[in-house]
Amino acid sequence: MNIYLISNESFRLINDEIKKIVKENTYEIFNLNKCSIKEVIEEANYFSLDNNIKYLIVSNADIFGSDKIDDATTDLVLKYIDNPNPNTVLIFATQKPIDTRKKIVKELKNKYKVINKAKLDRKALNDFLTNYVKENEFDIDYQTVSYIINNSYGNLDIMLNKLDKIMLYYNFPCRIKYADVEKIVGVELDSNNFHFVSAVIDKKLEDALRILNSLKIYKVDSTVLVSLLAREYRLMYYVKKMYQSRIPLSEICSNLSLVDWQVNKLYNNGLHYSESELLKNLVDLCAIDMNIKKGIWDKDIALYGFLLDACS
Repeated sequence: MNIYLISNESFRLINDEIKKIVKENTYEIFNLNKCSIKEVIEEANYFSLDNNIKYLIVSNADIFGSDKIDDATTDLVLKYIDNPNPNTVLIFATQKPIDTRKKIVKELKNKYKVINKAKLDRKALNDFLTNYVKENEFDIDYQTVSYIINNSYGNLDIMLNKLDKIMLYYNFPCRIKYADVEKIVGVELDSNNFHFVSAVIDKKLEDALRILNSLKIYKVDSTVLVSLLAREYRLMYYVKKMYQSRIPLSEICSNLSLVDWQVNKLYNNGLHYSESELLKNLVDLCAIDMNIKKGIWDKDIALYGFLLDACS
């Protein structure tokens, strides 16, 4: 077996599968976001002088997903599948779901190996994380695992990273406590959200894009960030209107279920915005949310577009 296609939402699980194939051998990595499939195939066809087996890993191999690809790409892949280099082990990896209707996927499945790990449901996810902890000689209860799941943007890699940090926090095998996890995970989550939203509200485009790009590495869903921004603009608008109506601070806090320092911060931020600007941003974010849910707009492109407009 010398051609593989691995699909999973988790980078770490993909990496685990690659390690099983590559073992201790050296390998080259090609990123299809930065190179063409033609370059990959040319390297795969190349015979080394010593005739040793070489391993090529092709990351972001999204050509096997639902996105449309041109006929030239399809022909190149099919041609190589029909006549692969016996001295090359070619491993395609994608974090997007593969499209089993595509001819290149069907051919790979028929002749070689496709490792297509479906997204885990809630119970399977809880079991997987619990076993991961136990493999490291720690113990954890259902409630604590659920807290980690709920505070990781639905991203398995973030969940595993959080568990690694928590186990490092204890430094020795023991039972992981809910209170400790709440403290460690909660602070990190709030910090990430706070810094991103603050950068956008302060119209610091460079900072906002830098934080957003770091969040995207962990596959944080853009719809979550759209909701956070909409909430912030909405609260800023309410606080601005209430202050203009001379409503007491205590009543504003009560109406919005906020404490005084939060209201004061929202008021100070709102001073840099007109009512019409706040409403425009809210309408834009609502349109983004609606069109994403309808499948009309790409969620990442829509969010980037909003940032470019709102932070200008």
